[in-house]
Amino acid sequence: MQKVERQKHKDRKRRRLTGVILCALLLVICVAIGLLLRDKAEKTASEANVKYEAQTGNIFLHEESELKSLTLIQQGKDPWTVETDAEGKLHLLHEETGEPSSWTVDENIAELLMSVATNLTYDDIFAEKRSEWEVALDAFGLKEPLVTAVFSFHDGTDVTVHVGKSADPENNRYYYMSVDGDEHLYAVSAGIMDDLSTEQTLLHPVPRLEIQSALLDRISVKNADGSIRKEWSLQGDVKDRDAAENWQLTAPFTYPADYNSIVNLKENAGNLRLGVFIEEANEETLKLYGFEEPSAILEFHTAAGSTGTVGMSGVFDVSDWEEHLYTLTVGGSKSEMSSYVLYEGCIYSVSDFTMSAFLNVEPTSTVARYVVTIPLTSLESAVVEKQGQETVSYVLEPVEDAGNGEEVTEQTYRCLKNGEEIPYETFEAAWDRLLTVTVSGKLSQEYEPGNVHTKYTFRTVSGRTHILELSELDQMHDLVTLDGASRFYLIKNGMTDLP
Repeated sequence: MQKVERQKHKDRKRRRLTGVILCALLLVICVAIGLLLRDKAEKTASEANVKYEAQTGNIFLHEESELKSLTLIQQGKDPWTVETDAEGKLHLLHEETGEPSSWTVDENIAELLMSVATNLTYDDIFAEKRSEWEVALDAFGLKEPLVTAVFSFHDGTDVTVHVGKSADPENNRYYYMSVDGDEHLYAVSAGIMDDLSTEQTLLHPVPRLEIQSALLDRISVKNADGSIRKEWSLQGDVKDRDAAENWQLTAPFTYPADYNSIVNLKENAGNLRLGVFIEEANEETLKLYGFEEPSAILEFHTAAGSTGTVGMSGVFDVSDWEEHLYTLTVGGSKSEMSSYVLYEGCIYSVSDFTMSAFLNVEPTSTVARYVVTIPLTSLESAVVEKQGQETVSYVLEPVEDAGNGEEVTEQTYRCLKNGEEIPYETFEAAWDRLLTVTVSGKLSQEYEPGNVHTKYTFRTVSGRTHILELSELDQMHDLVTLDGASRFYLIKNGMTDLP
């Protein structure tokens, strides 16, 4: 039998070769287009002796009142739509019902969205005809765009744009953009890309806590049942001259607070910021984000008063504040560095670091280790009573005039010891030494004060009285009782003398 020769498919080889050539040509075209903008931008006047001017322009230009809605479809995320109301404010449309939210979009975010939605610009044109680039959508990231935006206007017109990948991978200054119904392939700036990449969670306005540290008079950390875990309270009024020194730890026990610790707590309270909006609070979301059993409740109470700041123009601006109680309920953890908090009916994220100043601080570490905590500027009088010795009284009086008829330009004082004047500088030096005396240790258990052998009674310029008592603890130490609270001991004869 004669052998049958297999048919040779010359046409198949030819088609394969043609396909390879076409793919290579497409690749060359894509690379050339991708490098066009960078090449033009990098061409300097010294090289070409001519400054290159990109083909910039507007895709559209409208008044803000003409915008009806903006829809953003971001890769890998749920699409969302904002719609304008009669006053031109933006509202997020509910995903299921299509109803506008009761709240308006955050002012700063709304400004960015309105700007791009009424004045969309391009920075250059890569191609004039759709046929030149549509065959290679993948090369420009336009087959699956990073962002698709639909702009709708009250005149019935819609504009849909698609933003692909970076046209400038090294610096990400420009991105490929196409417009439905338009032949061109555009370059759009990274700034516009950022605006169109706005996350939905940023739309909801986040209130500023505005806790005025100067007006704080109580800081509380409570358990889920409302019982107080730890608390610091101002003893007096925020307007008192010595208000900063009159704080007490009032829970879990009572003792005068350390000045620097209170300054840190107040500063941290003033710096508290809410993170991003998560959800409005309801039965379902409260359960979802861990509020069935809150881990803690933070309360910051501020008194009514005024605060002042110097503005950029150098003018001292005064703001008046009403009494206010700020309550932050801490729920579950959002991540390793943030948690969910409930504030005024909404759930937000808050940095754990900012809350740690209150949640993690040990109350004992915030109490005063100094035996005397009253600065000289806050002292009005001091009385020292020792067993078997004469009671000594010191009174500080402001000097009204210099004695020669001249007006006093700097406030000075005189010191009276049992009614007789002694050099003020002598008392000042002795008081400074007394302020350096610190306790020798912390009591391991509660002790009731015994026979008091030394008693100091201090009266401040705000009219408050503080009492320091020393009683024998053992042969080497005295029990320190400050304003009725005994937490520490002092080595015997550890107090320095007043003149």
